[in-house]
Amino acid sequence: MNGLYVAAAGALSQLAGLDTTVQNLANVNTTGFRRFLSVVQSVQGHGSPYEYAAADAYPPLDMAQGPLQATGNPLDVAISGPAFLTVQTPDGPAYTRNGELAIEPDGTLTAAGNPVIPEGGGTITMPSGTVSIGGDGSISVAGKPVARVALADPAGATMTPIGGSLYRAADNQTLPPSTGDSQIHQGFIEHSTGTEVGEMVSLMNVMRSYEAAMKSVTSIDENQDRAIQAFTLQA
Repeated sequence: MNGLYVAAAGALSQLAGLDTTVQNLANVNTTGFRRFLSVVQSVQGHGSPYEYAAADAYPPLDMAQGPLQATGNPLDVAISGPAFLTVQTPDGPAYTRNGELAIEPDGTLTAAGNPVIPEGGGTITMPSGTVSIGGDGSISVAGKPVARVALADPAGATMTPIGGSLYRAADNQTLPPSTGDSQIHQGFIEHSTGTEVGEMVSLMNVMRSYEAAMKSVTSIDENQDRAIQAFTLQA
């Protein structure tokens, strides 16, 4: 029974990996998306001397730099480095790498549909005119300074996606300000850290591993049936 348990646990962990890969594949074109990393751990079974495979219930994120693409749109910004833009949501501050900024009818500057928080707090109200955004996040319109966006550094914090290209740190902790090793690039966007080809390869690998685990389950089950039948005949 232990062999059957281990093989079935392996199949379940691959199903979890399949869900992770499907989410990554669905978001390869999502600006600033951090792909999920499929992690399978070896854990001790309850009441069993054997270890078995289990997928992480909260898979970590790939925090690597995503590729930048020039758009020429002055309201598009991409960040090189680890920092995130800070935005205000109805549930408090959140963080995003989606730099497709927009100016609402009332002049509020938003990212991922939420007001961008400047250094010092509050929101940013944009006057009319040509927008210029510096590498340090300073914003000027028609040559006049307006604000500087608040860049936050994850600094090793565990980031959790909350939907809509938004993230929060574990335990809803506030991220510290960027230490200056990140730079904003106006007229660019950052792509997902995953690629369609890479995720398709991962999908095929997960499916093969799942099929192999299920074949093991079937084989062990058949062997047990034969053993039971042989024992019954002997009895």
